[in-house]
Amino acid sequence: MRTTCPIQQSISAEPYQSAPATLFGYTPNVHEILRGLRCHEFVAYVQPKFELESNAVHSVEVLARWEHPQRGLLAPAAFIPLMAFETLLLDELLCDLLDQGLACQTELHSQGRTLGFSFNLSMLQLANDALIGRLIGRLGEHTLPLSLVTLEVTEDAPSVASAVCFQNVSRLRRLGVRMSLDDYGTGYSSLLRLCQLPFDELKLASQVTWHSIENRPYRSVIGNTVALAQELRMQLVVEGIETEGQRVWLKQMGVQLGQGYLHSRPMAADSFAEWLRANPYAIATRSSFNS
Repeated sequence: MRTTCPIQQSISAEPYQSAPATLFGYTPNVHEILRGLRCHEFVAYVQPKFELESNAVHSVEVLARWEHPQRGLLAPAAFIPLMAFETLLLDELLCDLLDQGLACQTELHSQGRTLGFSFNLSMLQLANDALIGRLIGRLGEHTLPLSLVTLEVTEDAPSVASAVCFQNVSRLRRLGVRMSLDDYGTGYSSLLRLCQLPFDELKLASQVTWHSIENRPYRSVIGNTVALAQELRMQLVVEGIETEGQRVWLKQMGVQLGQGYLHSRPMAADSFAEWLRANPYAIATRSSFNS
């Protein structure tokens, strides 16, 4: 059963005129999103991370979709831009996805399938002591080792990480939670960030992968990122793998883990167990989770 985080009454129910337009000209307002959160219309989707050598499922990333009663299934591009104007909305979404994701992880474990689950949070959320306290409280109720939980930090803040961010990362890592730097190579995801905060995983942005085979500078970036991750003893995940040629070339470059449409598109969390049964993908051994 999902637990709900109380939604702050200070959030305005009026639409933001300055909110960026979304796909197909549809821009939800805050009132719609609040209603969607209260009615549990935001559902967890998962996309596997896989071993390039064997295609074995290593772990999954939990993503958000909105089952809108009039608009149908909406991708994050339809609601995340507006949520960025009211971070409390993102906090509620994270709490909801955490509940759904941990429940899915527990159910899979009961079926003999042990997989790591990762969740996205922003740098601004990482600096929020109250939110981190709520997450720690929920994680403390989880029956599986918290080394199977990863928080992927998405970049939405300038390059200097605050002392609060460092303290909160330390609080989470003491519980066993793993930390990942998401979308490395874009935005504020910089070398400086790697020096400021203790990460366990580095996720190379898909924009780099898409141009890797035909473009030498992109190939050089990937080669140097592989070496950097090895030097820092961090797990490297390359996003955006869409072709067999990319998988083969990345494997030759020393990349072990990837994510992308070649292996699987995102799917509803409640259908993931059936997908595993229907596909001939093995599940990676526990020892490879921290490799």
